[in-house]
Amino acid sequence: MNRPAVSYDELDERLRGDGRNDYVGMSAIDGLVTAVVAGPATVAPAVWLPNVFGGTMPQTKPGSLEERLVNTVLNRHDEVDHLLANAPSNYYPIFMQDKGKTIVDAWAIGFALGLGLGGEAWAPILLATPKPIITPIMAVNPQLSKMLFRLSPQERRKVRATAHLHIRAAVNQLYAVTRAARR
Repeated sequence: MNRPAVSYDELDERLRGDGRNDYVGMSAIDGLVTAVVAGPATVAPAVWLPNVFGGTMPQTKPGSLEERLVNTVLNRHDEVDHLLANAPSNYYPIFMQDKGKTIVDAWAIGFALGLGLGGEAWAPILLATPKPIITPIMAVNPQLSKMLFRLSPQERRKVRATAHLHIRAAVNQLYAVTRAARR
């Protein structure tokens, strides 16, 4: 269900503004939403949504800008959920672009935040052998990359360098593996 919303660019601009608050941008929001949707644990919006807005939920009055900002995030959640369930080949993460280069770091930070909200349910995925299905995501995030101890530093650097090409497939695999656990 599409609720009245703003564009992703406007959401990004409104939330990040001068960059001096605890709000995150659209790429990090997308990573968070993706972890919540594709991960092994069910995480209620009341738990993950405040992370988008600096730790608190904005006061939303019907028709207000705040309501439209929240709706934009919820609409992306619903879109990711629908795509992964019904049209996985149409799912694309929202990565930042800078001068023709794809930047995955903010997305991976958001994903790690969502992963953290899922608790112990993630352990079998993170500790899988020979390597986790979310290795491309883990390689980009400094904290998660430490868990890739089976990969040499050279292998980790190689995975990180090409992560933007493999994250989409990793998310689809993750969703397929965890789908039964979420139902």
